[in-house]
Amino acid sequence: MNNQEKSKLDIVSGDSVVIEQSPVIEVEPEKLEIFQSSGLTVLIKHDYYAADSAHGRELLGAFLKALSSKKDIIDRIFVIDSGVKLLTGSNSLYNEFITFIKEIPVVTACAESIEEYGADDAGLPANCEVIGISDIAKALIDTQGLITLE
Repeated sequence: MNNQEKSKLDIVSGDSVVIEQSPVIEVEPEKLEIFQSSGLTVLIKHDYYAADSAHGRELLGAFLKALSSKKDIIDRIFVIDSGVKLLTGSNSLYNEFITFIKEIPVVTACAESIEEYGADDAGLPANCEVIGISDIAKALIDTQGLITLE
């Protein structure tokens, strides 16, 4: 570590100025990773009734568009519960969702939710995995920087 002095000007009152010395701390680059923002994880739990609600489609469409504009900082997306309906070709937001998730490093869909809602997992992009909810729960417990769409 390097504790070099750095000057700092503080205005005390009116015309008086106090110069105070404060140390500059240098940290080795490999130690900085704990301070750097890691990517985000997104949990999509519902489809906002996109199949039968114009308002739901509008809400979810806006959310997907906002997420897409931040895709560079998203590391992983989990899709559970009725959110798996977005993976079904009959969903009105299917094309937008599939185009978006193709650009995310890892997309994880819940096997039990796919079965429950009859979602089609046959045509999922190569970056998608389908796993059980207990494995998803374990992964979510260890996740920091989580955004949830409920």
